[in-house]
Amino acid sequence: MDLAAFIGRVRDHYVEQFEAFASDQARESTQGASEVKLRLQETSELFGRVYCVDFLKADADGGPRVVEFQPSRILSFSEVEGSIGDATLSVEHLRWDDVVILHDAPTLPPDTLLAWFERWFDPNDQRHAVGGEISRVIHSMLVRPGMVSADFGTAPPEAFIELLVLLEEHGALSIRVTTSGAQAEAEAEP
Repeated sequence: MDLAAFIGRVRDHYVEQFEAFASDQARESTQGASEVKLRLQETSELFGRVYCVDFLKADADGGPRVVEFQPSRILSFSEVEGSIGDATLSVEHLRWDDVVILHDAPTLPPDTLLAWFERWFDPNDQRHAVGGEISRVIHSMLVRPGMVSADFGTAPPEAFIELLVLLEEHGALSIRVTTSGAQAEAEAEP
């Protein structure tokens, strides 16, 4: 299977639903916007302490209310196996807004990861197209030893592929892609 085509299909399936959600939210509220970036508290574990909410609108009292998108349809597939450079790749589950990448790279240089993050989160909206329907950015990322978790938001498939390549280039020989939901189910099994 062509990995890029597979990832593109999963991403497009998600983004099509996201665009409908954002359009519905905009129609329902007089004040609101999709893909609004927020700076979080110092205690946040998210990379860069930033988060891109799916939709931000005014609640009944005029205060801000975050509305998170929950796709109604998720693509299901049999496990996909392949390789990225010298690393074996296993894609067990791929949910665009809930990607967990487990890897055995010894370290991820902070500057390299930061460069990838700044490109695909675009904290200063350098790639933002005024009037564009979607921003083509990831919405969040969490990094722990042996794991990167991300909401790829409306980012293009290249963001995902570049992250896999970055892991392989920094010593990963095994990369497994799943979702946090699948992780929770596996941990709950007796």
